[in-house]
Amino acid sequence: RGLTYEDLDIGSYGYSLIPEFVRNEQSMVARGSEKVGKLPDMGYLVNRKSDVWSDNVTALYEESKARRWAPAVDVPWTELDAHPLAAELETACAQLYTFAQECALVAMDFPSRWVALINQEFIELKSFMCAQMLDAARLLEAFRKRALYGGAGLGRASALAEQGLKEWLWADSYPRGSLCINLILGGFTLAVYRQVAAFAPSRADRAIMRYAMQDTARHVSYGMNALRYHLRMQPDQQLTLNAYLDSAEHVMAGLLGSPELLEPLILICGGGIEHGQLKAGCAAVAKFIRLVGREYLERLGYAGLDRSGSPLIRIFAQFAPQS
Repeated sequence: RGLTYEDLDIGSYGYSLIPEFVRNEQSMVARGSEKVGKLPDMGYLVNRKSDVWSDNVTALYEESKARRWAPAVDVPWTELDAHPLAAELETACAQLYTFAQECALVAMDFPSRWVALINQEFIELKSFMCAQMLDAARLLEAFRKRALYGGAGLGRASALAEQGLKEWLWADSYPRGSLCINLILGGFTLAVYRQVAAFAPSRADRAIMRYAMQDTARHVSYGMNALRYHLRMQPDQQLTLNAYLDSAEHVMAGLLGSPELLEPLILICGGGIEHGQLKAGCAAVAKFIRLVGREYLERLGYAGLDRSGSPLIRIFAQFAPQS
């Protein structure tokens, strides 16, 4: 375990005493430092604790360091040489990893967009955001190497997914962006990784997805608990965020409906392109979509947002098993 930030949560050096509004600290000084002379004003835009904080952020930061991995050596790449996939499965994997790279890039860009705008008093939170960037960069590396190593090369970019991801990335406040990127996108990709791990055509793919799940689960946990903290401290934001999701959660439908994701996922889940395999793949993907919808509503409900009237429910209902 070693020495953690939690062990140093003492007096003015700790994070528990950070006020809800940081009004008089706008410099780069480390929290608890002696202030001498005129320090520069950094003009931080995010100065309210409940806009960024999560009760588990320090634990997640420590975990991100303890569970580091390296795509270059921790993925059994040579398995792809010893047991090459059929051409259609390799092409499907290359396409899926192309789509996954698009999601990882946005997950990397979001914290980098906000970290310099958040008050320096929130040291632990900003440290976790930097860890998120490293997590996403590592996933991007693994996805890119996997797509190229198999010989099929990168697949087709998804204009539908990218238009939606752009909308989420450029949300006009950190709480809205975190809701979309950490909680919703993170929850969606976590489900994708879990699905591919269950049907992985190779040990290399299974290892990549296992590592992707462990890293992404931290981002989802932060996003969910940050939203919960935000709504506990600012209950009036429930109506505001519900209204925001009315106009923003259509991106979720776009991600789920992207052929650049669905087509390779069906092939991977079915194991090939024969009629029976495609039928099995479609059934597995329909179950996957239902699970994504249920988990989406459950996470928001845990955090304090009731989306039982969401238009997405009608979309998820279309994938109910036929009697």
